[in-house]
Amino acid sequence: MAQSGNGIDIGTIYRLLTQMSARLDQVLAVVNDHSRILAEHSRQLEELRGQMGDVRAEMADFRTQMAEMRQEVAHYHGAVTSQGIHYSGLEDRVRRVERHLKLEPGQ
Repeated sequence: MAQSGNGIDIGTIYRLLTQMSARLDQVLAVVNDHSRILAEHSRQLEELRGQMGDVRAEMADFRTQMAEMRQEVAHYHGAVTSQGIHYSGLEDRVRRVERHLKLEPGQ
């Protein structure tokens, strides 16, 4: 404690309290900035979680569609091969049908 001839120096104490107050203001400003940044990051994280839920749903739908497509291809392949058409000759057969119907290739 700073003391003068009359006891504790009030001016020194006031100056120290003023300095401490300024430091606390700086610390609070930093804490407020960090809180604001943390709140923004939390908001972004929640947004990303929502988007990930959407992606998961889309992926599940995609898996279902792929499974259905595989079943259709297997069914088609089975139907083609059961009619005596070799799978390797199917492309030539489709081209002949396209020419016969006067279609553009690949329609």
